Amino acid sequence: MTPKKKVLLVEDHAVTRVGVKHVVNASNDFEVVGEAEHSSQIAGLLLETKPDFVLLDLRIPGENVLNMVKDWKKDLPQLKVVTLTMLDEQPIVHSAIEAGVDGYLLKSDDLSSLTKNLNEIASGKTVYSKNLKLSFNRKPQDGKVANKKEKQILTLLGHGKTYQEIGTEIGLSKRTVEYHVGRLKDRFNAKTVAELIGRAKEQMLI
Repeated sequence: MTPKKKVLLVEDHAVTRVGVKHVVNASNDFEVVGEAEHSSQIAGLLLETKPDFVLLDLRIPGENVLNMVKDWKKDLPQLKVVTLTMLDEQPIVHSAIEAGVDGYLLKSDDLSSLTKNLNEIASGKTVYSKNLKLSFNRKPQDGKVANKKEKQILTLLGHGKTYQEIGTEIGLSKRTVEYHVGRLKDRFNAKTVAELIGRAKEQMLI
């Protein structure tokens, strides 16, 4: 008999964890071998359980998990990372795709299709929820997806860096950083840097 593929379930709501775990464990192909409800628990469980899949809610306490996904994909290239989330906003979905997720599923999807989707992902396909309204040929219409340089600036702003410090770190003049921040404020409809940082976090850009 082929061994079941191991799944690490990252979800902070206990009721959801129980339901998802039941569906996964009832299948012939997968089993939940670890559960995390805070981002700080994930690294240890990856080492301990050596999963084939991480089934990931994006909004859990702790660090922005999309930043963690990028590291996992570098260090554990065989690991399949699949979101299972309520977040269907295009900027967040695109950020997840850029981070390297292998599938983007929604909690509003029929849970009975979960293991079918996981099997497709295991075969090498990338699977997106049918309930997502995505355009992969152009940027989302709201224009809030930041480019690489803008994401660097947003991240450093979130770390409390000054415009001068940001410029020194990424090789721009203070005036150029101010220009980029001004454009980002306009795009995110933010009056202050604090508002800008807050909205960037909402979109999981930082």
